[in-house]
Amino acid sequence: MENIFRDTLNDFADAKKREVDLSSVISNLTETVWSINLTSEPYEIIYHNDPLAQHGNIEQLELPPKTIEEWQKLIHPDDRDRVLEEMVNALGTGFASYSYRVKRKGVEYRYARDRVSVFFEDDRPIRIDGISIDIDSIRRSRLNLELSQQRLKSIVDALPDPVFISTKEGGTSIFANEILFKVYEMSPSDFLGKKVIQFYENFEGRKAYIEDLTRYGHVQNHELLLKNKNGESFWVSASTMPLEFQNQECFITILQDVTVRKNLEREIKESNERYQLAVEGTNDVIWEYDFVSKYSYLSPQFWEGMEIPPEVRPLDDKLISKYIIAEEAQEFIDKINATYKAQEGDLTLEIRLVAKNGRIIWALFKARIIYNSQGKPQRAVGSLSNITSLKEAQSQLQESEAKYKLISENSSDCICLHEVTGEFVFVSPSSTDVLGYTPEEMQKLGLEEFIEEENRNLLRDTILSVIRGEQKTATMVYQAYDINNQKQWLETVAGAIFDNETERAIYLQTSTRNVTDRIEAQQKLKESQERYKLITENSNDIVSLMDTKGDYIFISPSIKDTMGYAPEEMLGRNTTEFIHPEDLPMIAGSMQEAIENKVKDSSAEFRFLHKSGEWRWVKVTGGIILNDEEEAIYIRSNKTDITEKKITEDKLREQEEQYKLVSENSGDVIALHDLAGNFTFVSPSCYRLAGLTVEETMAITDVYQHVHPEDSEKLGQAIKDTIKNGRKDTITSFRLKKKDGEYLWVGISMTAILDSDQRTKYIQSSTRDISEIIKVLDKERQLNKLKSSFISMASHEFRTPLTTIQSSNELIAMYLDKSSVPVDLKLSKHVTRIRTELERLNSLLKDVFTLGRLDVGKARLNKEITSITGIAKQVVLENSVPFKNRGIDIKTEGKERQVLLDSLLISHVLSNLLNNALKYSVDKKNPELLISFEEKSLRLAITDFGIGIPKKDQAGLFESFSRASNVGDIEGTGLGLVIVKQFVEMHGGTIDYETKVNEGTTFTVILPDLS
Repeated sequence: MENIFRDTLNDFADAKKREVDLSSVISNLTETVWSINLTSEPYEIIYHNDPLAQHGNIEQLELPPKTIEEWQKLIHPDDRDRVLEEMVNALGTGFASYSYRVKRKGVEYRYARDRVSVFFEDDRPIRIDGISIDIDSIRRSRLNLELSQQRLKSIVDALPDPVFISTKEGGTSIFANEILFKVYEMSPSDFLGKKVIQFYENFEGRKAYIEDLTRYGHVQNHELLLKNKNGESFWVSASTMPLEFQNQECFITILQDVTVRKNLEREIKESNERYQLAVEGTNDVIWEYDFVSKYSYLSPQFWEGMEIPPEVRPLDDKLISKYIIAEEAQEFIDKINATYKAQEGDLTLEIRLVAKNGRIIWALFKARIIYNSQGKPQRAVGSLSNITSLKEAQSQLQESEAKYKLISENSSDCICLHEVTGEFVFVSPSSTDVLGYTPEEMQKLGLEEFIEEENRNLLRDTILSVIRGEQKTATMVYQAYDINNQKQWLETVAGAIFDNETERAIYLQTSTRNVTDRIEAQQKLKESQERYKLITENSNDIVSLMDTKGDYIFISPSIKDTMGYAPEEMLGRNTTEFIHPEDLPMIAGSMQEAIENKVKDSSAEFRFLHKSGEWRWVKVTGGIILNDEEEAIYIRSNKTDITEKKITEDKLREQEEQYKLVSENSGDVIALHDLAGNFTFVSPSCYRLAGLTVEETMAITDVYQHVHPEDSEKLGQAIKDTIKNGRKDTITSFRLKKKDGEYLWVGISMTAILDSDQRTKYIQSSTRDISEIIKVLDKERQLNKLKSSFISMASHEFRTPLTTIQSSNELIAMYLDKSSVPVDLKLSKHVTRIRTELERLNSLLKDVFTLGRLDVGKARLNKEITSITGIAKQVVLENSVPFKNRGIDIKTEGKERQVLLDSLLISHVLSNLLNNALKYSVDKKNPELLISFEEKSLRLAITDFGIGIPKKDQAGLFESFSRASNVGDIEGTGLGLVIVKQFVEMHGGTIDYETKVNEGTTFTVILPDLS
């Protein structure tokens, strides 16, 4: 039986001796404690206390059985098989609990409950330990209560308990007393007419209730969990019996609220379990002291732990003070005296005891002091718990925390402690350096608030694998947003802290650093390596590496294309084998000097031997590569074939001589300027043009002093445009001040001369006298003025009589329409023809007038922000009117946007092209208008499926009065496309077309970015 009390002692490390005197405990138990030895037969029952003394009047009890057979004979016949089955099951499971009826003297039986535990050795049961409890009084009280309740069922209205009646067939409630509605806060509508079973909450209890009711026809004191309409739960004891009610078979049920009892039972059970655990498994020292008799007691654990021999009366009024370390003993005495004086019942202190050989033991001292009526201490009991390990652990923890704090507060990495759910518990100050957040700000953030979305799943999965123990630590590199919402690369090393007992993760510790610079450097290194690889494998330059003797150890594949050698042919050979004998002394000397002086960058030009035997000019750049000791280990070089450049330079020198010869004998002044405008060269013809010698011209530092003030800005802008855009054809004119002070109109053509980087290095100019041209232009302007006046006059003079004719013709038509006399058909036909010809003549005058304004430069752009789609829809609507049953399909491509253009001119362009598309495709498929919003332009495409344009007529299509040969009698002036082209070009656009005879034509207008 001792195993029941001693098994748990094995779990306590501080107990060095496992001996507990159980006799005092067992003798005071109200239960019978017994054992059965299974190693020998017959199986005898051994009692550990007096079985008769535990169960009341000895004279009313049978003598305790000595064997299992005797015990079975005393068990009620109805219970024997069940009890035997429970015992057999216990031999397999190790424990059992069962109740039964056992015979007293005579024929009377009493109810008892056994709890048994089986002790095994080598997986074989060798002993059964048990405790028997007399539960007869409890059982019979319950039966009496049930009988009493059955007698009260007929007095429903007098009962203070909730009562209801339900149908036997469907279990629907049909009656309930007011107490039920009041107690469970339900109205009749909440309860009546509903199945009663739905108010019982626990499934197992409900199932057992239904089974008992079905089997026996009634139920007594069945405990159920009832739920009201508010979701509140009540434990009830339900007693149900059959009843005939309202001419139908029913059940009447009385409910007793046992919620308080159930709660008390639960608390008592928990208390008993805690007490049993304490009794069976305590490792603490139990002490006791009587202030009157001076009796004292210290349990054996004390002497074992202190390693000193037991004393008879170890304690006095100062309790445990004589075993306390000397310097703390008086403080302990003062505290217990203060406790006596204040008549305080409980005292808890941490003390240090002196064990054998001066060993110190930390102990938690607990005392319960009982006082007499005079307030004097009478009795004290308590315990001593060995907390040395705890104190050592706390000391180590404090030391560890101090080290952790020192590391975390001084580390450049951000040290964090997290709950396993992700919340921050601790954040080191270096969080400011990593992401800019203070520790306080970080602790308020959730991980999802600053971790870049694409990295969250990877981060979560990796951390979960650490928390689950799948990997000890994990390193993650990911992106997060700093306090300024800028992306930063972070590297985090994460590890979990586990509970030693449950082996479950309780915290997650992370160390995070900002590795943005490293990642960017790695990316740049990778890009650099890729570029180097790309250059070496695809560059025309020859990239090579030589040792300090000049032997090749690496050479790029471009050597094959440049010099005809395969790379493997060059490896191991010395570079001097390929250098021209005339250049070898210079190159060899340069290499030796570079090695001696550790030159890292130098360049040279020399002739290199091609595999064909030809000498090729190369330009080499390179230097020395040093090791960590600053010693030369390699020579790097990059060779570029400059043979063509050398040939070009020779040709350039020849051309320069020719240029000088031409410029010195040309009538135009040819000059070369630097970017500041200073002359670097000027031809002698400057004297004929401006009266200045070459020397005087070269000495000019401000060219604008020789330019008319009104023309300085124009010339300056032309020069800037040439330099900025590298233009080759900048042409302008200005008035040049001659040496005698007079001004001369000159025209200048400027060309930018670019360097190898395509940047302007010089400006070449050619200047000539254009005085006569200016005079001719003046005359032309006068003629244009006369032309403009003539067009205005002609437009007025033609339009006035045309308007009169048109009005007269309309009056005649009105007269004919209103005449009661039949109208001559020939007359009506002539009136219609006059109207048609008048419309043609008006259209012709309009086109001529528009063309005339364009010629004299009077047409101006009036740009405004507008919708090209809106313009197109309006034009389509206007042009579709004359063509019955026909229309134009409008389509758009790209994202529509507002554009800046002259809506009147673009309307004219669309109107002319769409009118032509309808006019030249009669009885064909409807024309189409496609509006394409491209990234840097606007494209308008008008497609018809008509007669097309013959190839012979295409050359002069955009010339005045030009019409295709296949138009027949279709109306037209031959001016529309001329005007369309000029309107498009005024917007900086272009117009083009594709055509095929008898299949159709597509005109495409492209306007530059006008958004």
